[in-house]
Amino acid sequence: MKITVKTLATAAAVLALAGVANAATVEINGYGASAQYPYWKAMTKKFLEDVAGCSKIAPNDVKTAVTSDDKHFIAEGKSCTAYGNDNITIRYSGIASAESVRSLMGTTNPDSCPTAYQRKVAGSVAAPNTKVCKTIDFGASDVAGDSFGQTTKGATLGPMGTDYVTFTANAEDTSALTPANPLVVPFAFFVNKAVTKSVCNAGSPVNAGNYCQVETDCGGTIGTTTYCDGSTQKTIDNITRVQAVNLFNGTVNNWADFGANYASKPVVTCMRHAGSGTQAAFEKTVMSGGNAWGGNIPVDQVAGRTYFGKSSGDLIKCVNGNSVASPNGNATVAAIGFADADQPLGVANTSQNVVRINYNGVAPSRINIRNGIYDYWTTQWIYQVAGSEKPIVNDMITFASDPANIPADKAGMWASAAEMKFNKFTDGEFIGFYGAATEVLP
Repeated sequence: MKITVKTLATAAAVLALAGVANAATVEINGYGASAQYPYWKAMTKKFLEDVAGCSKIAPNDVKTAVTSDDKHFIAEGKSCTAYGNDNITIRYSGIASAESVRSLMGTTNPDSCPTAYQRKVAGSVAAPNTKVCKTIDFGASDVAGDSFGQTTKGATLGPMGTDYVTFTANAEDTSALTPANPLVVPFAFFVNKAVTKSVCNAGSPVNAGNYCQVETDCGGTIGTTTYCDGSTQKTIDNITRVQAVNLFNGTVNNWADFGANYASKPVVTCMRHAGSGTQAAFEKTVMSGGNAWGGNIPVDQVAGRTYFGKSSGDLIKCVNGNSVASPNGNATVAAIGFADADQPLGVANTSQNVVRINYNGVAPSRINIRNGIYDYWTTQWIYQVAGSEKPIVNDMITFASDPANIPADKAGMWASAAEMKFNKFTDGEFIGFYGAATEVLP
C-alpha cells in the first residue's frame, strides 16, 4: 500500500464559533505502540503550543504528566485559540502496537472498561496515576495491522516477572480504519555493558583502547598476543545482521562464538511479547519475516537465555540486568535487545548498564535513515475509525508530517515520511530510492 498522509482542513474552522465564555474541554486519546511513546510525549506539548495556540502563560500554560510506570502520558492546554478558545486534553498510552487496532475496533476489552472501545488512561495532570476509562480516538502502530501474527510465552515482565502467560497477536483487519503515515520509527540494538571484546591494551604502540581484530591493529606481530591479549576489553559498539539473526534465533549461545576477541559470556536475548510492533518490526526488517533465511524467533521463554517483555521499557530493563533477584540491574549480564532508537539511557535502576550500538556499522541517525544508509526502521501507522476522524487528530498528523516540526529532542533520529529519499511501502519490502517529497539536507 502506498504511503499517504491525510491533510485535512484545520479544526479551527470547525470550532471557530465557540466563544471564550462557552469554552469546553476537548479530549483526544491515543493508544498503541510503546516505541512511539517518547515521541508523543515530546510532540504533544509542542503541538498544543505552536498549532493549537494554547496559553503559554502560567498558571494556564500547557501542563504535562506521566504515570509512575511512565506508560501513560497526558497534556492539558487551556484557552486554545485555534480551537475556539476551548481547553484541550491529549493523552497517549504506550502499550503495544496491536492495541492500536484492537482499541479502535473494540475487539478486546483488557481493562474491563464499560465498552471495548475504551482503555484505561492517565486521569489528569494532577492525578495521572488515577487511570480512567476513555474512548480511544486514534491508534498508533509501528507496523501495518496485517504484519502481526506472532505468539510468545513467558513472564509478562520477562526476567522481572514470575507469571507465565501466552500472548497471541493475529493479523489485524484495518479495512474499517483510515490510515495515515506521517513518520518513520527508528529502531536500534542495545547491549549490557558486559558484552565486550578485546581492545589494544595501554602498552600498545598504536590504537590503544581501540578494538583489536588482529595483533597488527595494535602494532604487534601476527601470531603474538603482546598488545592484543584479550585482557583489555570494552563494550561492543556494533552488531551485524548475521550476528543479530544468529543471536535471536537461538543458534549462538555464547558471545565468544563470534571470535575469541569477544568475552566468553552466555548470551541473553531480550525481546517483546506478541502484539508489539517492535517485535513485528524486528521480524520483518531484520529476520526476513521469520520465514526466509533469517529463521524463526523462539516462542518460549528460556530462563537465563530468552525473555519477552510487555513494553519497550521492560525490554530495556531486561538488557540492564533487572530481574526478580536483581531488581535494580546487573552490569554482568551479557544481554542484548532491540527497541526504538531514542530510548533514554543512563537512568538509575533502569538503563544505567545499557548502551546503544550501531547496526551493520551505521548509527541510527535521522540523516542515515532518510538517505538510505541505515535500514532498521518502519513506517508509522496512525489509525482512526473511518467516518469518525477527529479534526484535531488530523491536524496532529499534518503537523507531524512536516520535517520542520520534529521535536528538538527527537530530531537526531526521528524523520518525517516526507523527507525520506529512500522508502518502503510495506513492512517486509526492501528499501528503494523514491526521492523526498520535502527535501531536507544533508
